[in-house]
Amino acid sequence: MDEKVEAALLDFVNTIESACFDFRNKIAQKYDVTDQESQAVSEINFNLNFTEFNTQKLGTFEVAEEKDNFPEKWNRAKNILKQNNATISTRYHQEGYIYCYWLYDENHDRIYRQKLKQRG
Repeated sequence: MDEKVEAALLDFVNTIESACFDFRNKIAQKYDVTDQESQAVSEINFNLNFTEFNTQKLGTFEVAEEKDNFPEKWNRAKNILKQNNATISTRYHQEGYIYCYWLYDENHDRIYRQKLKQRG
């Protein structure tokens, strides 16, 4: 399969999955469903264009900038983080995630992520 077609198809599938998640949450809210599983957010919602950084304080982490990402994908990820009050001290992740995510600053024009520590 052509790489451009494959990338476009992957974006399309990601969009459909995110729309299904949104719809499921709206239905859960409408019927006051509080089941933890209904609130599960797939990590695929955070498939953005990240750039790696390394600082002495944080170690290795990655940053996605709003200007480098599709608006639909960006807004969905940002809204998930805002709804969950994800900050550097209360990073967002769920079971099975590879990374934790957070917002920093008032503009929310960047999303940060860092690989979760492996248990074992």
